[in-house]
Amino acid sequence: MDQKLELILKKLSSLESGQKELNQKFEALESGQKELNNKFEVLESGQKEMKQRLEVMGSGQKELGQIVRAIRDRSEETTATKIDALSMDVHHLHGEIAGVKEEIKDLWNGVIFVNRKVADAELEINMMKQSKNQ
Repeated sequence: MDQKLELILKKLSSLESGQKELNQKFEALESGQKELNNKFEVLESGQKEMKQRLEVMGSGQKELGQIVRAIRDRSEETTATKIDALSMDVHHLHGEIAGVKEEIKDLWNGVIFVNRKVADAELEINMMKQSKNQ
């Protein structure tokens, strides 16, 4: 019976050492689990920070888009205004040129009239000279 008791004690001792070993491994697992939880919390925190930054960037991108649209619209408006003003200037110049052409035509007709009168006067002077000489 001593042998059986010894055998039981050995087995019990073996079970206790196995239990200690399992406890140590379980504690190591718990420690690893805690470490993983800590790392996971760090990752979650980093993810929240990245999400906040993305939201800031998104709102900045939206604002930038609004600014670009406002600049484009203003540029189109300014260009249209400049084109309208330039068109008005061109029409005004066309009107002035037409007026100047009319004045030149009138002056030319006046020059032709004066040339005819001078020619008529020269003709009369020449005729008077000839009649005086005869």
